[in-house]
Amino acid sequence: MQKVTIYVDHVDDASDFDFMQEWLKKWEGVVRVTDYSTGGWEHIWDLEGPEEAISEIPKDWHCSSKWATPEIFKK
Repeated sequence: MQKVTIYVDHVDDASDFDFMQEWLKKWEGVVRVTDYSTGGWEHIWDLEGPEEAISEIPKDWHCSSKWATPEIFKK
């Protein structure tokens, strides 16, 4: 299982957010959402799932976070 943090926004275009909504439906029960936050137009998910599922999400949506890349945040 892979851990990943995903960031998308939909200020001018909701297609990335819509993709994630469909992706979450497709992988429901397989992928675990451990956290979700939104500022309205910005959306961040902490996810855990198999490589097959995670590989469908564009790499440029992946973010560093305490969840996905804890080694970066260690003192």
